[in-house]
Amino acid sequence: MFEARSTDQSESLPGCERAGTLKKHFRNKAKLEDKAATAALTEERQRISRELHDRALQLLSSVKLRAEVCRNQFLTDQKFLERELETIEKEIDTAIVEIRNILAETREPVKLAAGSLERRLKAELDIFRARTAFDLDFHCSVVARDLPYEIERELYFTLREGVLNAVRHARASQLTLSLSRDGTSCVASLSDNGVGFDMSAAEGGTHYGLKSMRERIKRIGGELTFQSAPGAGTQISIKIPL
Repeated sequence: MFEARSTDQSESLPGCERAGTLKKHFRNKAKLEDKAATAALTEERQRISRELHDRALQLLSSVKLRAEVCRNQFLTDQKFLERELETIEKEIDTAIVEIRNILAETREPVKLAAGSLERRLKAELDIFRARTAFDLDFHCSVVARDLPYEIERELYFTLREGVLNAVRHARASQLTLSLSRDGTSCVASLSDNGVGFDMSAAEGGTHYGLKSMRERIKRIGGELTFQSAPGAGTQISIKIPL
């Protein structure tokens, strides 16, 4: 009887070990997902702060200055006052539109569901098509569920930032985004036919958020490069080993 009990206990040990290993795996996975969600939330807050500063607060500061000028000119130049008030009204309207756009750009939760990369990017582009006159092309031959979640997540937020930058700054009429596999790598390309910029002035990757985009891709072992020139549009290329 004693020997039988001993045998049963020894046979149950591997099962206990497997259960413990699985429990540890799921705990670690949950911690990683929480860490990724926290990082995404922090970065999204920073992005909103930048957008409010660049696209709304600067306009409102201009309105304030114009209002001060109007106060000083109130009794001396009525025509000037009328022109300034018209400009103030237009700038306030523009600020309202910009704030609404910023709110629209943050309508989605910052946590990306695994396997939803293509669907989420397509949804983003559909919204931009409805809001702008852009000709937006999207080609994807990557199966998102085959990508590690961290790569899928960082790729989504990087490409989303690139599309937002092109829509806001490039003054382009065409934007093309493609995702594919090249052997053991995932490659992405984002190009526009906009005004472009001087690459020598953008060294260090600080131009239009390129620094944060590069850092995201670097975190997952990839590389982001860009090509641009004044009047020649911009192309961003990403390569991530899998």
